[in-house]
Amino acid sequence: MSDAPGTPQPPGWGSPHPDNPPQSPGFPAQQGYPPQQGYPPQGPPYGYYQQPQQYAGAQPGNGLGIAGGVCGIVAVVLCWIPFIDYISIILGALAIIFGALGIRHANAHGGGGKGMAITGVVTGIVALVITILFLAVVYTAVTSINTLG
Repeated sequence: MSDAPGTPQPPGWGSPHPDNPPQSPGFPAQQGYPPQQGYPPQGPPYGYYQQPQQYAGAQPGNGLGIAGGVCGIVAVVLCWIPFIDYISIILGALAIIFGALGIRHANAHGGGGKGMAITGVVTGIVALVITILFLAVVYTAVTSINTLG
C-alpha cells in the first residue's frame, strides 16, 4: 500500500462516505431509494413497472332508448288519471317505438342504453293495456248509467 501524495485514501471506519452526505439529526436515514437525478423524475424508480395509460372510451349514447324509457314511465304514471289517460296512449305508443329503435341501436353499436330501451318497450305495453282497460271500464260505466236514466 503506497502512501503517495496523489492517490486517494479510502475513508476510515466511522467517517461519512463522500457520496452519502450525513443525515440531519432527528430524521431516519432513507436507504434503498436511488438518488434523484433531477426534477421532474425522468421515469419510474428502479424496480417498479410503470402501468400503461389506459383511458376508457365513452360508449355511444342511446338517446332513443332513454326517450323510450322516459315515455314509458310517464305513460304508466299518467294512465291512472282520468281525462289525462289519453296522453298515456300516445306516450305508450311512442315508448314502444322508441324502445324498439333503441334496442336495435344498442345491438348494432354496443350495449349502452339497452336496459332503458327494454324498459321503454315493457312500460309502453303496460301503459297501453292499462289505459285501454281503464277506458273500457269507464265507457261501460257511463253507458250503463245513461241507459238507466
